[in-house]
Amino acid sequence: MSRNVIAVTRSPGPGHRTIGEALAHAGAGAVIVVGPGRYTENLVLTKPVTITAEDGPGTVRLDAADGVAVSLQAESAALSGITVVAGDPDSPALLVVRGQLGVTECEVESSSWAAVFVRDRGTLLMRSSEVRNATGAGVVVTSPDGGVLDDCRLVDLGTSAVVVAEQGSFLVRSCVVRTAAGNGICLNGRGRLTVEDTVVAGTGKPAVAVEQQAGLTATRLRVTDAGAIGFYLATTRPPVLEDCAVEGAAAEGVFVDEGCAPVLRGCRVAGARGRGLHFAGRSGGSVTRCAVSGVDGVGIEVTDRSRPEFEHVTVSGCTGPGVRVDRGADPFFQRLLVRGCDGAAVEVGSRARGRLENVEVDGGRGPGLSVSDAARPSVAGLSARDLGGDGVRVVGAALALADGAISGSGGDGVHAGAGADLSLVRCRVRDSAGTGLLFAEGASGTVSGSEFSGGSADGIRLETSEAVTVTACTVRDNHGSGLRQVRPGPAVEVVDLVSGGNLVADAYGTAATADAPPAAPPADRARPALGSDPLEELHGLVGLAGVKAEVTSLVNLNKMAQRRVDAGLSAPPMARHLVFAGAPGTGKTTIARLYGQILAQLGVLRKGHLVEVARADLVAQIIGGTAIKTTDAFTTALGGVFFIDEAYTLSSGGGGTGPDFGREAIDTLVKLMEDHRDDVVVIAAGYSAEMTQFLAANPGMESRFSRTVEFANYTADELVTIVRAQCAKHDYRLTEGASDALLAYFEDIPKDGTFGNGRTARRVFERMTDRQASRLAADPTAGAADLTLLTEQDLLLAR
Repeated sequence: MSRNVIAVTRSPGPGHRTIGEALAHAGAGAVIVVGPGRYTENLVLTKPVTITAEDGPGTVRLDAADGVAVSLQAESAALSGITVVAGDPDSPALLVVRGQLGVTECEVESSSWAAVFVRDRGTLLMRSSEVRNATGAGVVVTSPDGGVLDDCRLVDLGTSAVVVAEQGSFLVRSCVVRTAAGNGICLNGRGRLTVEDTVVAGTGKPAVAVEQQAGLTATRLRVTDAGAIGFYLATTRPPVLEDCAVEGAAAEGVFVDEGCAPVLRGCRVAGARGRGLHFAGRSGGSVTRCAVSGVDGVGIEVTDRSRPEFEHVTVSGCTGPGVRVDRGADPFFQRLLVRGCDGAAVEVGSRARGRLENVEVDGGRGPGLSVSDAARPSVAGLSARDLGGDGVRVVGAALALADGAISGSGGDGVHAGAGADLSLVRCRVRDSAGTGLLFAEGASGTVSGSEFSGGSADGIRLETSEAVTVTACTVRDNHGSGLRQVRPGPAVEVVDLVSGGNLVADAYGTAATADAPPAAPPADRARPALGSDPLEELHGLVGLAGVKAEVTSLVNLNKMAQRRVDAGLSAPPMARHLVFAGAPGTGKTTIARLYGQILAQLGVLRKGHLVEVARADLVAQIIGGTAIKTTDAFTTALGGVFFIDEAYTLSSGGGGTGPDFGREAIDTLVKLMEDHRDDVVVIAAGYSAEMTQFLAANPGMESRFSRTVEFANYTADELVTIVRAQCAKHDYRLTEGASDALLAYFEDIPKDGTFGNGRTARRVFERMTDRQASRLAADPTAGAADLTLLTEQDLLLAR
């Protein structure tokens, strides 16, 4: 045997009988090979040696009834495959005071306050080992050079598994902590811990507790079956948790307190009780790309003036509110998704504020957004659908909501209760089981640029005597009034309301009545009928939100130009000619007609009439005739709108009216548009792709048109609304089954080149009335009510 290898054996023959005896005779760097057996002794490692089990792990047991079983007082030493058992209640099994102790494939068992203690300048490198201590902690580190715990198991601990305190620093990697009566990981003082790819399971206290000035960096740390909180973060040094998870906790998944500002990225909390994430005690920090699910309580709660920031967070399946902001908190949420919670999706109360942007709520038994108790949040970009309660509910609080889309609410779309101060801007509310927007007694606010449609009751209902202003809103296809003011009085101001397709007449102003159709207003206060005002008619059209916005922008630009002229200023350079691009049946001709009327009202055009032409109206069959024909047609449109349908055909074709003749028409148009630029508006219409070719046909063509307005296909919902409008116009109504069947039909119909959008919807209506007539002609018992009813059967027959 080599001089650097020393044998220890319990059997007769050469070798030392105790490990301590071998240590006394060993030189620096020696390897002490220990034969199988039980050795009752205490080891003080004063030399750089390696002690290893000859027959591998589990064959050598070192017992120490009193004192420390193994202590290091050299620069380095190592244990391999040794089972160390310490029975002293006041001493650890392993003590590292200075130097570096390597522990590989060992088992350490203690009945003391700690199984392993690393202090002063000691360093522990423990790999593939197991630590047990039914009385106290597993590994306690206060040394700033604490070392590494790699691929180890810490099980059946009486208190905490890993404790890093004072100035301690430690790395835990690929370890398992299971069944600790205290914490799985406990950090305090100025202790610092980096933990990676580790599981902490079955703890009695918070699985991970970080307090005082301790620091934690955790990556892929998974907490399961915690008997209390998953992560308790209450340190002045921001903890960093990345791709961590809590799967089952008897209390909060993550509890942040005492001003702590953690960084959470890609973390998950599932199956917690009380709260998934809880920020309290003026805490802060950031939460990014995290998910909370299955909480028996609140998904995320922010209280006590805390101000964390959340981005791209998902909350689902909670028995309480998805998100609760309370007690003066002021968080920031961006790209929040709340799905299927039993309470309110987002609840803000008790003088809380908060800013929320791009919030999506999908399903749930409660309201989408609930604001109460003097709270004052602002919300931009709320999308809420298929809710069991109100879409938005505000009571005794203030809410600023912009760019909201709320559909399928089980209650009111937006409910402003007593003491509410509500501001709605550019919101869309549809298909509410209750009122689209309700201002109850004691509520006040402003509503602008919003739409309330398809509700089971009134679109907007005002029961309050407080001030309410409704500006540039649309109320359509509601089963009650478009807008109903229950208490007559001057506190309500309604400006530029577009109302159509509602089953009950509107009632508002000083002459409004509670729940009966209003008497005709005095002549001097009568509002123009729908369609008499072209701008009102424009906003009353179904769908076309983007087109309406474009046209409104153009109208405002022309208004400002006229005001500049009236003020003695020069008019800005303006090219009013437009391209309308999109599929057939999307309302291009209608919009062109209304645009001309609006410009005539503004004094921009002399007449505002519409002249509609196609290729055949401009192109002649003889040489030289096209210029004359185009000029004649163009002259009739002076003072109004010259609308060229399928304009792209002028740059394509064949035969006697081929591309040369079409190009002659284009060249003539370019000159006429320049010569009469202040007395006509030219609108060229056609499919989007082909219109690009048309603009490229002449070098001056593209510069003559100020902008292109895109007309998108109608959605299935909008096509159903068009059919409903036809029904209202001709004294028909749809059954609920017919409405559902129509929606499915329009969703399934191919949107190819034969799809006619609004024309298709009108043809479907006409076929349904034809089939209804045939159906009722064979039914002698049909009454007057049957004559107005279109059923699902009529649609099936009409396909």
